[in-house]
Amino acid sequence: MSKQSDPHEWLRFAHDDLAAARLLLTDAELPARMACFHAQQAAEKALKASLVQAAIQFRKTHDLAVLVALQPEPVRSEVSNLDLQRLQQWAVDARYPADLPDITAGDAAAVVAIAEQIVAAVGVALRTNGPA
Repeated sequence: MSKQSDPHEWLRFAHDDLAAARLLLTDAELPARMACFHAQQAAEKALKASLVQAAIQFRKTHDLAVLVALQPEPVRSEVSNLDLQRLQQWAVDARYPADLPDITAGDAAAVVAIAEQIVAAVGVALRTNGPA
């Protein structure tokens, strides 16, 4: 099995991004937008892990709404009510000068919390459903 077809590898990368986001929140010298970028990446990779696990094809995208719409149950139900747009805005624009809102450390922590919920939901689903 290639790493790209292994849902647990996708989830491992999601956990890595989530760890980076949490670490960035602890350093007041670094911009909070960086934590938001890694939070979005964690959510995206976790959602893709779920799709890989379920053998659901998906196009190359950073759009969390598209990825959530493809999710099998129970992941879709667990994450569809989250504020995905709050995460989505950090997908690409956070890497470049853009007209993003200024974000406080507290707001960034809320963004990271959304990603944590997504990663946790996918982690439970992968453990429950076992290997593909």
